This record gives sequence, structure tokens and C-alpha cells, in this order.
Amino acid sequence: MTPHPILPPFPKSIEKWWWNQACLKWPDYSEDKLLNAIRREIVEQSDRFNKTRSFDSNSYGSRDLSILSYGNFFFPRTWQAMSFALSEAYFLRNWKAPRKGPLRILDLGSGSGASGLASLFQLRQWSVKNPISLEAWDYSGKSLATMKNLHRSCMDLWPDSKVFTTRKDLTNDLPPPNKRKFDLILLGFSLNEILQESESGSRIEWMKKVLHHLKPGGFVLIMDPASVDSCTRLQEDSFILKQEDARINLHAPYFNGLPCPFFIQKSKYYSHEVRRITPTQTVQRINSPLHLETREVKFGFTMLSKADVVTLPGGSEHCRLVSPVRKRKGTISFIGIGSDGEEYRYELQRRDIKKEETKGVLLLQRGDVLQINGGVAGKEERQIRLPSPQSISLLFTPRIEVG
Repeated sequence: MTPHPILPPFPKSIEKWWWNQACLKWPDYSEDKLLNAIRREIVEQSDRFNKTRSFDSNSYGSRDLSILSYGNFFFPRTWQAMSFALSEAYFLRNWKAPRKGPLRILDLGSGSGASGLASLFQLRQWSVKNPISLEAWDYSGKSLATMKNLHRSCMDLWPDSKVFTTRKDLTNDLPPPNKRKFDLILLGFSLNEILQESESGSRIEWMKKVLHHLKPGGFVLIMDPASVDSCTRLQEDSFILKQEDARINLHAPYFNGLPCPFFIQKSKYYSHEVRRITPTQTVQRINSPLHLETREVKFGFTMLSKADVVTLPGGSEHCRLVSPVRKRKGTISFIGIGSDGEEYRYELQRRDIKKEETKGVLLLQRGDVLQINGGVAGKEERQIRLPSPQSISLLFTPRIEVG
């Protein structure tokens, strides 16, 4: 089984740029003193992102230490997460760049630009030739200035692109759209911060205003943290949004415009990705005494557009993994959501499987999209027995190239 697509590793030139910015800011610090200052800030940011969920305007984005700590540690993770989401739009969901003219991207709650700049980089890697205009809106003027400096310093990564920044409090009403609408709108771990205390109705009205800025064939990509509450809220809001506006289609994470089943019916699983990533050397040095998780990124996401969805036939014949792949005595199994929106349990008998084949199946990741050939209904409801590992074809299995 050969994964596809293979995404390039996080650019070393950006890793070096972030570390140099920290060294230039505090030239009198020894490396150990600088690392320890960043570590203390990283612990606070990690607690803020994962525990307290507190995002007042002074939390980060106003202090140099916060911006540079984020850049050296969390920026590569957000970059890789958005790369996974964008690759699904490009390789699986039929998003297309304009036939001519500039490609326009809006990054809402951009911070220092991990999502937007990752998109510029990946689109150039995929040989998209259009001139690209990236507009970034965020409340932090310092973060936006940092983004522009990074873009200017690494132009070889995104030739023929421009970045325009606007300092804007997105918790207030968005400005009305103008004639120059966008091909892609990105919210990379920012929606839950922008609307952290909003009720469902307010969130949906805000998302409707975002969609007003979108071209007819454009896509909105929204990533949120992989907590049960955040992921469930994101999928439920997306479904209600579609119900209230029939022009809007749900392109992902599931199929044929169908909603996430997990907020409708009880399950031990919920809708989120778990993707393996490669931490940079700087991240590894910072993390050495902290022991934070740096080799995988978890996120919930949704993909909205007025464009027609890609249709996949069948029920259990196509699925998205929503569980770990488990090896038990005698079997290998995983849970997937089929193209009919139902939850299925897929099972392989181990007795006739070679070790290399077992390893290949165990390397599947939560979020992979598979085609199942020759599956047979088992005795239990929605149980699908697979005759061999060759029954599994990989439709969308993005991986980061080991650099």
C-alpha cells in the first residue's frame, strides 16, 4: 500500500528563521537561557490551548516572547495540520484554482501566518501557477507584522505571491464582502477562539457572513482543536448551516454531502484526525525536558462550499477511518464512516496475513480515506469482513515526507 499524497516536510529555512528571530531579540541570552524562557512560555500556551481555553487579547500576540515561542514550537504543527486539510481539498474534494487570474486566499485569525503561508507553499509544490494574493486578518498587529517579515524573508518558497494584512477584531461583525471574493478561506485553530463564548445561533450567523466572502467554486477550510466538545460543535454547526442554506454543501470530513453521524447518534468515537508529523530539530530541543506530544497532530475539521460535492458510490465500499487500527488476537480491525454516512466495523483475520501486510494495515491513520473491495457482511450489524489486505485501496492517505 503506497500512501498518497506525500507532502514535503516543514521547510528548514522557516525553522531557521524563527530561531534566528529569537536569538536577535535577546542577543545577551545564552542558548540554555533562551530555551528555558521559551519552554516556560510553551507550557503556558499549551495549558491555554488545551485546558483553560482562555483567549483574551493579552494572552498572546502582544508579547514578543509569546509570538517567538509559538513560532518556534507550535507554528510547524499548525502548518502541517493545514497542509493535510488543504491537500484533501486539492486531491480528493475537487477544489480547483481559477483558470486564469490571481488566486485569492483569506486567512481569518491568521496569527503569524502558519495556515496561510503553508497554503502558499503547498500550492506552489503542486504546480499551481496563478499569482497568489493572501489576505490575513487578526487582532494582533505584531503577529501580522511577523507574518509579513517571514513571507518577505522566504520568497523562494512562494514565488509570485503577495501578503496583505489587516488588523481586525473578528469577534465583531465581519465587514461586508466586496467584488473581489476568495477562492479559499482558512480558519486554522482560530474559529473556537474568535467565537469562544458565542451561542450556536451566533456562531452560525458568523459563519454565514464568512461564506459571503467566498467565490462560487471556493472552499472554506475550518480546523479546530481535537476535543470532543470542539469537534462536535463544529460538525453540528456545519450541519445546521447547510440546513438553513441549501446552496451550501458539506464536502468533508465525510462523503456525498452527508453530516457527521456522531452528534446525531451515540458512539465511543468522534470526528477528528490523528496525523503523524515530524517535529523540527528546534521543537525537539525545546521539548526535551517537557515531554509534550510532538509527533502527531490532532484536529477536527470541516470543508464547506457552494460547489458540487464529489460523489462516492456504495455504502461500506468507501470509508474514512475514525478509530485507531487495533491488532487483537486473531484479528485486525478499525471503524470507518461509509459513503452512506453509517458507522462500520472492518475486520481482517490475521491467520493468513504476512507480517509486512500486517504492518501496512497498522500504519493506517485516523482520517485516511479507503476503498474497500470484496468486503462481506459479518454476523454483527454493520460488520464488514475483509478477505485480505489487498481488499484495501488507498484513496487519500496523506503523509509528511521524512526530511
